Amino acid sequence: MTKRNQQILAAFLIGLGLLYFAANFINIDPGDLFWPLALILVGVILIFRPKSIMPDNSRYLFAGDINVGKNWQAADEEVRMFAGDIDIDLREINLPEGDTNYAVRFFAGDITLFLPSDVGLKITSNGFVVEVKIDGDAKSSNVMTGYEYLSDNYDTAAKKFHLTTSAFAVDLKILNV
Repeated sequence: MTKRNQQILAAFLIGLGLLYFAANFINIDPGDLFWPLALILVGVILIFRPKSIMPDNSRYLFAGDINVGKNWQAADEEVRMFAGDIDIDLREINLPEGDTNYAVRFFAGDITLFLPSDVGLKITSNGFVVEVKIDGDAKSSNVMTGYEYLSDNYDTAAKKFHLTTSAFAVDLKILNV
C-alpha cells in the first residue's frame, strides 16, 4: 500500500470513528452513512491508485480463480482483481534465469505457491491483514504491517521469483516441493 493510500485509509477510519463517536451525542445512525462513505473511499482510491507496474502484462478481473502453471509463459505480470484465489505452481513453469516478477493487487484473496528447491523466492506483501503459512506452519499474522520473505537460496539461485501483493486481506501459503 502506498503512503498516499495509507493516508486516505487513515483519514477514512478517523472520520468513521468520529462519526460513531458523535452518534453517541446526537441522533444519527452511523450505519446509514457507512456504505456511502465506503463507496466514496473506493472512488478516491481508484482515482489516485498507483499506475500499473507492468502495463503490457496486466490482467484485470473482478473475481475468480487463477492457475499459473505449465500453460503460463513465464514473464513479468500483474493481476488486479477484487477477490479470488491464485495458485502458482513453479514446478510446472520453465522459469528463465534471472528475476521473474508477479504482482497481485486485490481486495481479498488466497495465494498458494508451490516452490521447487532450485528457485529463489522473494515476497513483498502489503495489506491490512496478511496471513502467511510456510509448509503448513503459521509463520506470520500481521495486521496493518507488511510482510517480507526471502528464501535461503535467493541470493545464489539462478532462477528467482518475486511475488508482490497489495491487498486488504491476503492469505499466503508457500509449499516447498
